[in-house]
Amino acid sequence: MDTTPSTAAEGDEPSARADLVASALWITFGAAVAIGAWRMDRLERLSINPYEAPGLVPGLLGALIVLLGLALAGRSVRRGALRPASALAEGTPAAPTADTQALRHMAAVFGLTLFYALALIGTGLPFWLATFAFITVFVGLLDRERQARLGRSPAAQWVRAAIYGAVWSAIVTLSFQHIFLVRLP
Repeated sequence: MDTTPSTAAEGDEPSARADLVASALWITFGAAVAIGAWRMDRLERLSINPYEAPGLVPGLLGALIVLLGLALAGRSVRRGALRPASALAEGTPAAPTADTQALRHMAAVFGLTLFYALALIGTGLPFWLATFAFITVFVGLLDRERQARLGRSPAAQWVRAAIYGAVWSAIVTLSFQHIFLVRLP
């Protein structure tokens, strides 16, 4: 009996070049977040403590995304992302499906997140409901394959996603309202 933990099949891991492209996207996104946070009003005229300025947390998160993007770029370069395509083809197995699947996955993450931020939040829908819908759809769509491999039916997968959506929506909403004292729409 095999006692090694189950891992992804060979060729499922994105190529070094796909990681390099992804790192460039993450670095760009993180930099945009950090720059946007830096340009936010710091409310100095209201004598707000600098540690309570509205852009502080987004700025730190943007900087962290940039650092993680740089780490991913470094790893992809060490794995040979900058070698000529012929050298890559000789040294590593081709996995075009993994690359396209990773890019599709990344596009879905960005698309769903942008939809949440631009279409669901601030349009009259209560924050808790928008967050519940976002998390449920996010988990339901992006965890579908793993749940199927675990033998769960589509109905069970969506029930599980709805439970995650309800729990995390409540945690996020209550945290903002009672810990951070932020009035939510």
